Amino acid sequence: MTVPLRVVFASVHAGGGHNTVRDALVRSVTRQDPHQQSIVPISWTAASGFDTFYRFCVRWHLQGFIFWMTTFSLAAWAGTIWNPRLFLEVVALLRLQRPDLVVSTHVQLTGTLLVARLLLGSKVRIVNVIPDYGVPTPGFFPRLRALRPDLTLVNGPDTYEFLTGIAQPNEVFRLGTLVSEAFDEVGSSPGVKLRAVSHKDQWRRELADAVPDLRRLDPAKPVVTFFGGSGFTAGCRPVIDRLVHHPDLGTRFSMVVLAGRDASLETELLTLHGGKPGFFVAGFLPHPQLARLYALTDVPVMGSIAHSTLQEMLEVRCGPLLVHRVIPGTEPPYLDFIERERLGLYEPDADAMTSLVLEAVGVTSASLRWRSLKQGYGARAQRLRDEHKQHAPRLVQHLELAAGREPRRLPVEIAVGARTPTLDEMPSAD
Repeated sequence: MTVPLRVVFASVHAGGGHNTVRDALVRSVTRQDPHQQSIVPISWTAASGFDTFYRFCVRWHLQGFIFWMTTFSLAAWAGTIWNPRLFLEVVALLRLQRPDLVVSTHVQLTGTLLVARLLLGSKVRIVNVIPDYGVPTPGFFPRLRALRPDLTLVNGPDTYEFLTGIAQPNEVFRLGTLVSEAFDEVGSSPGVKLRAVSHKDQWRRELADAVPDLRRLDPAKPVVTFFGGSGFTAGCRPVIDRLVHHPDLGTRFSMVVLAGRDASLETELLTLHGGKPGFFVAGFLPHPQLARLYALTDVPVMGSIAHSTLQEMLEVRCGPLLVHRVIPGTEPPYLDFIERERLGLYEPDADAMTSLVLEAVGVTSASLRWRSLKQGYGARAQRLRDEHKQHAPRLVQHLELAAGREPRRLPVEIAVGARTPTLDEMPSAD
C-alpha cells in the first residue's frame, strides 16, 4: 500500500490574504481526500516576524518597491539574506517534519524554501502558488529552470497562458479556490439571489451579534461598505469623509466601514462619527460574520483587492465592485480582469468615486454604464466561481505529480457544502 504524501501548506503573516489562500488549498485537499488516502495535509505559518516587515512596508508605501525587486530572478533567493529568522524556521520545518512536499503561498517563503532545500540536500518538492493575475515577474517564475520550484499553481487564465509557453510539461497548473463553509452557506442560500429586505434583515441581525451597533441599520436602504483590510481601508478615507457628511446618509442609504485590525482608523471614525444615523464602523470580523456583511452590502468600495477577497465576494454575489485603490505591484492586473469580466469599475479620484457611489445607491440617476454593469452581475459571478470549483478537485492529482507519483483515482466531485476540519483540528507543524 502506498504511503500518503506528507504535504506542508505553508504561509506567512503578510496581511490575511496569504493565509486565506493557504486555507483554501487545505480545504480543497480535505474535501477531495477526506480519509487522507493520498495526502496528509499539515498547516504551517511562519512566526518569523514577517508581519512586522509587512506592516513597515504598508506604513511607508513600499509595496511597489518590493514588487520591483521581483523583476530579478534571484530576488526571492536574495530575500533569504534579509530574513535569517525565516530561514532558520524553514530549516527547522524541513528537518523536523520531513515533508514530501511544501506548498508555499508567498514568493519570499518559496525562495527561502529553495535555498534551505539546497543547503540541506533535501529531496522535498517545492510548490509555489501565484494567486494573482497578469504576467508574473521573473522573481515569481525565474526563466532559469534550476531556480524555479518543482510546480507552480496559478490563478489567472492570462498567467497560465503565459507560463505554459515557457514552462516544461506538468510544471504549471491552474488553481481552483474553494471558499470557507461560511461563504458556501450564504452563497448557496436563496437570499443572495432575491436580496429581499427580509433576507438583508436576517443578515443584519446575525451581524449584530458581533457588532451590536448594526441593530440601528435599516435593511430597507442600500448599504455601502468600505473594504480593504487592516492596511488599506484607510485608503478610501477621502471618499468616506465625503459620504459621511452627505445629507442623504441615513435617509436614503447606509454606510459601513470595515476597519479590520486597523484599530486607529476604527477609533478615529467612531470618535468623530459614532452614532451618526446611517453610519457604522466594524473591526475584524471572522468568516461567518464577514460572509453576511458581504451579502448585506449593495455597493462594495475597495481600498485593495486580492484573490481571496474577490472569490469570497463573487461567491455571495457582492457587487459590482467599485475599486478606489490597488496595492502597487500585484494588484493592478486585477483591474484588467475586472474590466474584462465586467465585474466592476476602477476610479481613483475621490470626487468621481463619491459620485459613482451616489449613483449606485440611487441618490442620483444611474447611468447606462452602471445599469449595464449591474444587469447580469450575479450570473457572471456564478460562472467564475463555477470555473474555480471545476479546477479545485484536480489539486490532489497535481500534488501527486509534483511528488513523482502516479495520481490515484479519487472522486471527481467535491462536496462543496460539507464541513472540513478547522486548522486547529488538523495536524500542524506549529
